[in-house]
Amino acid sequence: MPSGRPAKVDHVRDAFLSEIAAATSLVAAMQALPTKVRPSNNPGIHPKYVGQVVELAFMGVVASWEEFIERSLVRFLTGARTNNGYRPTLKAGKADTIQHAYELLSLDPDYKPDRSYLKVSDPKWVRKVADFYFSAHSFSALQNTSDLVKHANAIRNRVAHDSKKCKVDFKATAVHFIQPANGQLKQGYGAASLLQAPVQRHFGQQAIQQNKTHFIAYCDFFRDLASKIVPP
Repeated sequence: MPSGRPAKVDHVRDAFLSEIAAATSLVAAMQALPTKVRPSNNPGIHPKYVGQVVELAFMGVVASWEEFIERSLVRFLTGARTNNGYRPTLKAGKADTIQHAYELLSLDPDYKPDRSYLKVSDPKWVRKVADFYFSAHSFSALQNTSDLVKHANAIRNRVAHDSKKCKVDFKATAVHFIQPANGQLKQGYGAASLLQAPVQRHFGQQAIQQNKTHFIAYCDFFRDLASKIVPP
C-alpha cells in the first residue's frame, strides 16, 4: 500500500464470512452422511469422526475471526473506509502504511507480522487499543460480547491442546453453557459434544427456539459481530 493511501477493508469482512460459510457447509455435509457405530453395519461414518470435523471447522472459524480482527484493526488505523463510507474516528494522525499500523499497535518499531502477533484473541485488549487510537469505533461491539468470545477461545484451545489448563477452561465453558446437574460433565464430554449440543442459553431465544447447535449459534454470532465491526 503506498504511503498515505488508506487500505481497503470490506474484503477482509467478506473473506471471513466466506470462511464461516465454508465451515457450516462442511459440517452440514458431514452430518448429512449416514452414520454407523459397528463395522458390520451398512456403509457410513462413525459419529466420532463427524465430531472431529465439527471441532476442526470450529477451530478454523475462531482462527479466521482473529485474523479478521487483526486485519480490520490495522486497516482502520491507516484511515480505511468501508464501501458505505464508515470509518472509525481517529484521535490523532493515521498510520502511513499497514506495517506502520502494526508498529503502532504493538508499540514495537521492529514488529514483523510473520514473526510476532497482536493480542487479538483477547477482546479486552482489542477494545483498549481501539479506545486508545479512536475516539469512536465499531470495536465497541465487543463490549457486551467478550464473554462469548472468550468461551469460543476456550473451546478452540481444548481442540488444539491437551493441557490441564485447557481442560479446566473448557469444563468451565461447558458448564456455563449447559449447566449440568451438580456442575459435573459426563465422562468423555468434549468440544465435539458441546458444539453439537442444542443451545440452552446465552445466544438468545431465537437460537433456542430454532434448536441451533452451539456450532451454528457461534457461526451466527461471529457473522453478526463481523458485520458490526466492518459495516456492509
